[in-house]
Amino acid sequence: MSKTFEVTLQKVVDHSYSIEIGEHLFASLVRDLQQGLIEGASKYAIITDSTVEPLYGRPLLELLRREGFQADLFSFPAGESSKTRETKALLEDQLLSHAYGRDCCIIAVGGGAVTDLAGFVAGTFGRGVPSLNYATTLLAAADASVGGKTGVNTPVATNLIGVFHQPRKVYIDLAAWRTLPAREFRSGLAETIKHACMSDEQFFSYLEANMDRIITAEGELILDAGCASISR
Repeated sequence: MSKTFEVTLQKVVDHSYSIEIGEHLFASLVRDLQQGLIEGASKYAIITDSTVEPLYGRPLLELLRREGFQADLFSFPAGESSKTRETKALLEDQLLSHAYGRDCCIIAVGGGAVTDLAGFVAGTFGRGVPSLNYATTLLAAADASVGGKTGVNTPVATNLIGVFHQPRKVYIDLAAWRTLPAREFRSGLAETIKHACMSDEQFFSYLEANMDRIITAEGELILDAGCASISR
């Protein structure tokens, strides 16, 4: 004779978060932390790649430490080829070796590969810890840093293994776009155009009318003050 018991798991959650768009947003990020954006966090792990590390990773680390935060920097080789389960395991081992636990916050600083990988780490480390995304590329701003999609690639398919883990806030630094190679910027612009094609006729018309304010026919970046709207 057997008995069956029902485990009731009804839960209503609010994963809303804000996206701040501007230039040089480190001060805003620090101010948010000082004002309690991440409750209960005592350590901050900056995760970035080898390209972004000297440009933004280390300056943010130095700023956080100057402001009294306990922070460390963890970096992996730049490129989509590093977005793997093996890299994720290495990052997790490094976090553990620095005594990181459930009282930490992960700050992803970089492009799409960084936010995908760091977000996946945040979604599983300690069964889930809070994270922030500081997007430095248009591709990350348009897609990877928002929506909570995280994951790593496999030989079978890209982003096949991952979780949905929403960040607590996203910072889109337009100043960082000026450091991008034209090819990298065009890649993000293609993703932006794709989103407009799928869901926003008005935005597509805007892009079509204003493309010469963003990039020249020869592929050179312009990025005038009005181009911030392409990251909306």
